[in-house]
Amino acid sequence: MATEIQEVTREVTMSTNRQIGFASDFARRVGARPGTKLLETLVRMPGGDYAVLVMRRPKSFANLLVEALAPSGKGGTTFLRKLRGEWSEAGTAKSK
Repeated sequence: MATEIQEVTREVTMSTNRQIGFASDFARRVGARPGTKLLETLVRMPGGDYAVLVMRRPKSFANLLVEALAPSGKGGTTFLRKLRGEWSEAGTAKSK
């Protein structure tokens, strides 16, 4: 396991080619090496500002979403099935 990073926020400067440097200790922590597939996404922050989120490309997007939807400490698949059950109950109640 990688060592703990003391600074979790760094200021970077964008080059004229719109490139930024990825800190080596950040790269080690996420397991990124030259050629590693990374995803970046634009995230809306409170107050209307935007941020860029960079992460490793997941092996399974479905598993990533299931785990992201699950409250921490609970199984994602179980939580998603329960949520789908609530949706179908709500849909049945509306049609009556």
